Amino acid sequence: ISSGFLNSKTVPIMLLLISVLFLSVVSGVLAAFGNVVLLIVLLALYGVVFVVTAPTAWTVWIIFAVVFLISGPSAYFLRFTQLQWFTVLVSAALTLPLILHFLRDRKSILYSSVSKDLLLPAIFLLIVIFSTIIDRPQFADFVNASRHYFLMWPLMLVFMFGLISEKVTERIWRALLVVAVIQFPMALYQYFFVSQKSTRLSPFDAVVGTFPGNISGGGDSAGMAILLLIAIMVTIALWREKKLRSMWAIVIGLAGISTLALAEVKLPVMLLPIAIGLYYRKEIIRRPVESIIIVIAVVIIMSGILLMYEKLHYAGGSMNTFSTNKPPLTVYEHISRALDPDSESVQLGQKGRVSLVINWWEMNVKSGDIQHSLFGYGMGATHTSKIGTGELVNQFPYQINTTTTVVLLWETGILGHLAFFLILLLGARASEQAAQHEAIPDIHRILLRVGAVGLLILILMLPYKSVHLYSNPTQFLMMFMLGYAGYWTRFLKKNRLLI
Repeated sequence: ISSGFLNSKTVPIMLLLISVLFLSVVSGVLAAFGNVVLLIVLLALYGVVFVVTAPTAWTVWIIFAVVFLISGPSAYFLRFTQLQWFTVLVSAALTLPLILHFLRDRKSILYSSVSKDLLLPAIFLLIVIFSTIIDRPQFADFVNASRHYFLMWPLMLVFMFGLISEKVTERIWRALLVVAVIQFPMALYQYFFVSQKSTRLSPFDAVVGTFPGNISGGGDSAGMAILLLIAIMVTIALWREKKLRSMWAIVIGLAGISTLALAEVKLPVMLLPIAIGLYYRKEIIRRPVESIIIVIAVVIIMSGILLMYEKLHYAGGSMNTFSTNKPPLTVYEHISRALDPDSESVQLGQKGRVSLVINWWEMNVKSGDIQHSLFGYGMGATHTSKIGTGELVNQFPYQINTTTTVVLLWETGILGHLAFFLILLLGARASEQAAQHEAIPDIHRILLRVGAVGLLILILMLPYKSVHLYSNPTQFLMMFMLGYAGYWTRFLKKNRLLI
């Protein structure tokens, strides 16, 4: 065999063909024996081979499609929730192309080893591991919580270290706009044909679009609302810079606002003018009249949506918001009861968000429990699933994992919550700083500013919902925006444009 035949291009192809041939033979043998466990292992091997050999962008697009368009409806209509594990396991498998990428580029290894960009995520994950080890670790807790804490971080690294091209990341931003439009017809069906026929105490929780949920119960409406907020910001930003046609801007804006009206998501709706204000805060001085008009228009839209909630959702006297006497009939009553430290819903088995934080404070900090105050009870302590039940679940007659803040405080303590908070805050700061450099193309500077506001929105959502840990779509968005900010920060550092 000549040396010209065995060159650097043909060897990987030959290895791939030999691997496929080997797996095909093994597949035939296992299929003949009919061993289900071995077949599952084989499918996992096929997945690993695909992730390693196929372009990384293909894998990311598969995760995107499953997360935003497939796993939600399959869980909602078919109660098939296992696809949530598929997305996080495929994300974890992205570690392999990352390793190959570093091996091909030794400069990347040297740079990443001393990079400060990964310091906080590493600290957070070490706190999670340490808090679990020093308490009473259970294997079921580790399995339950691994997808909440560990398995989505490789997705962030893929974006951060440039395994996905700039053109593909721009397409992902635009694909989010398409996903936002798709939410509207789904929300229409769920509102008129599911929630209207439901006898639950909070039937409007069934409006979740293509996000995960239960046709007979609640779902990830908060995660859907976060996506819609970000999509509306992207739409306005691209339209104002003449990078999106007016027709598409109108379609996306109306679809997003209409979906927010059909789904009862008070805090995300109230965050809409805050998000727009944060994005355009620097233009208030340069274009005061135009900026004020935009903010007023957004406030009017927000007020209109909240008023629609009273007609669409509260007129029937829903008792979703921790009522003690008569059910709340206005948005103000819903919000005030949600903030009431004494609020509780016996019917739903829930306490108010403020009540949960106060309970954690009294049982840990106030009682002098230093270990659990600083480090918590370990990953999975507040979670329950078919695999097992967390250590703290049976100690309370109500749910204690309804918000990310409460989950992190109980499971990782004050230090874990602080590290997670700083990851989002410094990620937003890095995204905003990168957006100010003219060396970055205009379209990416726009999207970096949107990403900065998006990460700030996630910070404001910490005490509201647990989507940061339990929602795969929100986790994808979070890792995408963090990785996107990290990529352009590294770009500026490499070119000595950022100190």
